[in-house]
Amino acid sequence: MNYKNRFPMLINNPDLVYFDNAALSLKPDVVCEAGNDFYTKYSVSTRTKDSKLGHKTSTFIYQTREKLASLLDADENNVIFTSGSTESLNQIAMMIEDIVEDGDEILFSIFNHASNVLPFFYYLQNKNITYKYFSDQQELLNMISSKTKIICLSQITNNLNIDYNLDEIYQLCLKNDAFLINDAAQAIGYKKVTIKNSDAIIMSANKFYGPTGLGTMIFSKRLFHKLRPKKFGGGASKYLNYTDSLSPLAFEPGTHNYAGIFQLNAALDFVFAIGLENINKKVNYISHLLHNKLKLLDNVILYSKPGDSICLFNVKNVASQDVASYLGNNSIYVRSGTFCAWFMENISEFHGTYVRISLAFYNDESDVDKLIAKLKTGGDFIDYL
Repeated sequence: MNYKNRFPMLINNPDLVYFDNAALSLKPDVVCEAGNDFYTKYSVSTRTKDSKLGHKTSTFIYQTREKLASLLDADENNVIFTSGSTESLNQIAMMIEDIVEDGDEILFSIFNHASNVLPFFYYLQNKNITYKYFSDQQELLNMISSKTKIICLSQITNNLNIDYNLDEIYQLCLKNDAFLINDAAQAIGYKKVTIKNSDAIIMSANKFYGPTGLGTMIFSKRLFHKLRPKKFGGGASKYLNYTDSLSPLAFEPGTHNYAGIFQLNAALDFVFAIGLENINKKVNYISHLLHNKLKLLDNVILYSKPGDSICLFNVKNVASQDVASYLGNNSIYVRSGTFCAWFMENISEFHGTYVRISLAFYNDESDVDKLIAKLKTGGDFIDYL
């Protein structure tokens, strides 16, 4: 099936080859329409929920919580809206300050995005804790001990596509009373993500075919009852009763991103209708096609493998930024760099920069063919300047 005709961005830009889905996914027609519907038909505050339109907005928010909970096997009362993954991780770092004690250890994947590292360094700087770093599954399993309090990783990373077995990791967390934070921003649009093997799941709507400026953090019951809000304001005060079962509204002061929630609701329906399994099959097919064709180019060095939703490569003797600029000026959108992977930049084994292609299910054979053709005719990749 040709999914491109469901994405206005691709219809309005027919020459566009979009390979930057790890940063921002394109939006299907129903998501665009949902935002317009809110602003033109339902644009009132939930503070007027006793009115017809106010009730409609409140109902949409609740329904979206329910759909997210269903997607992630969670309790809808443990689903909290934020402005995105970065804010979610900052809030978590602030909240766990109350449960981290001197002598505890926090374990980070070296492939983590900076937002899954730096907030913890900053908000926990007054704690006498030890930070440790792991590069793969086995190294992490060997590190987990009774001193471990928090483990921060990404189910799928935005760089070398490291894919962790969370079931195995989580069993050790339970045995050692440690909490697992899963930055699922990259995994959520491709694979099954579940709170059954994590204590916190972070996602951004913009990587799930939804709007920018909206994210969620979803908690296990065993972690959620330990957390207390760190942001305060209107709409949340009456929920701050500090019992073991705080309402999610206690963590959401101020006015919600109503339009964004309407759009996320539509994105969830869109993904449910297609099916994550079908999305993953399509991405897997395009990934194999892409890698197999890149392997035939003598000037290309590959760092990823067939089946990865993220493909990292370099062109021999050409800076990654020059390759990305050349492709971008030919309407092929890729990324270059280390993609906010804070540790990777300082580890000799991974030192350097890469060209990144990140796939979505609307990518097709023609996108791959256009990329390969331009890589073959690139010359020195800066002739266009």
